[in-house]
Amino acid sequence: MRPEDRQRASDEDPVYDPESDPFRPRPRRPWFGRKPHGYGYGPRTWQGWVVMLVLLIYAMIMAAVSKGDGRVIALAIVPVVVVPFVIMALQNRP
Repeated sequence: MRPEDRQRASDEDPVYDPESDPFRPRPRRPWFGRKPHGYGYGPRTWQGWVVMLVLLIYAMIMAAVSKGDGRVIALAIVPVVVVPFVIMALQNRP
């Protein structure tokens, strides 16, 4: 439906609700944000929780593969810490 058709529909149809329009762009929410209690940031949307799950699985695999080698563990920790901060920076919402 074109925007001018939507306007016409809303003028003609008293039942039309622009809030329920499936083609209306939805506001984008940040994946990570401040925690409501305590310090730090945490996931706010399902996408943030998926990122956290993937990072957790990655960390567990790297812990099993490293076999206690400190250098490998240190390299494995970097993406787990950096990825959420990069996502927050790209969203422009610290």
